[in-house]
Amino acid sequence: MTTSMLPEMYGSSVGAHVVDTDIENGTMRLKMCVEAEHITTSGVLDEGLVATIADNHTTFLLMSHSLSVQPDQMPISVSICLTVHTMARIAPGTDIEIVCSTPLATSTLKQPQAAAVFVDAHDNRIVYAK
Repeated sequence: MTTSMLPEMYGSSVGAHVVDTDIENGTMRLKMCVEAEHITTSGVLDEGLVATIADNHTTFLLMSHSLSVQPDQMPISVSICLTVHTMARIAPGTDIEIVCSTPLATSTLKQPQAAAVFVDAHDNRIVYAK
């Protein structure tokens, strides 16, 4: 089977792309231009979109970070909670930055946590979702 025949990972083609990753410190930044299909009738980011992007990218981040601090252990890939809150209205064509982090970036990783914050790419004081 060729890669072109493999099914696309759910949510991987929404236009979010990784800008930088710091595995040691447990952070990742993505950029994305919001399209009309990403916005609900209430004018906020679709919660399913937010949850999918957050889950897909924080899973990779948790696994990579856990392997960097505990290379002899199985990678951690599941956080203890996934909660989505939309915070502000958004318009099509808005450039956003998605900041993923593992707030519990310690060597113990007893309760793995991950966060994703969706902010305006030009004014990070505007939070669209978290």
